[in-house]
Amino acid sequence: MVLTVVILLLEYMERAMIMILGIGTDILKIKRVRDVYDSNNDAFFKKTYTAKERDQAEERPDPMLYYATRFAGKEAVFKALGEAGNWLRPAEIEILNQANGQPTVTLLGELHQLSEKRKLGIILLSLSYDTDYAIACAIIQSFD
Repeated sequence: MVLTVVILLLEYMERAMIMILGIGTDILKIKRVRDVYDSNNDAFFKKTYTAKERDQAEERPDPMLYYATRFAGKEAVFKALGEAGNWLRPAEIEILNQANGQPTVTLLGELHQLSEKRKLGIILLSLSYDTDYAIACAIIQSFD
């Protein structure tokens, strides 16, 4: 499914003169996030998720599914950016749902500065989960 979406998106971008700057994917076992939550590790959630993300998560019947997909989404964005290292802060990637449920990515802090320096365009993100796993695919594009 994700591969089909990526292929269709690539075909569209070729016609529209949109350039892909990076692609990243991540898969995460939901139990890992649930275990951290069950251990009452508030520090992890505060350093990993923005206040708005935590608010949206707590509105859900099962916040862990929200947290797990967002964590996978943040990792996919890091990979699409081609960045690694201790300077990366997951809370500098904010992933919120629009009214229609579509996730939107906002870069904050040093990642926002990096995106301006590199002249990054929009970050497209697909999130999903099924039983045990959360998965994410991020595509960073620019318009030329």
